[in-house]
Amino acid sequence: MMTNHDQLAVDINQDITEVADILVALGDKKRLMLLSHLIKAYQSAPLCVRDLTELTDLSRPAVSHHLKILREAGIISFKKEGTQSYYFLDNVPANVAKIKQLTDDLVKITC
Repeated sequence: MMTNHDQLAVDINQDITEVADILVALGDKKRLMLLSHLIKAYQSAPLCVRDLTELTDLSRPAVSHHLKILREAGIISFKKEGTQSYYFLDNVPANVAKIKQLTDDLVKITC
């Protein structure tokens, strides 16, 4: 029979699996810098690679690489307009809920 503690450990492992890509994507200072620019632009307009290159000291290939990681983690999305892709925050409530579930379970098991 599984104890409460054992079940919480199983839940935490599942929580970690669900947020691993998000945590990895957020674990890089350059991606956080790009994300910060996307957050600032959230109310006005999405940004393209050219915009983000001009706002940072990163090359176009570096910006594209970091945006791909953020996109694959489900943190941002993009829309195509002609040949340009415009990036914006996406899935914020769902991503926050996943991270909150992990932290809530960690508090339960450690307190």
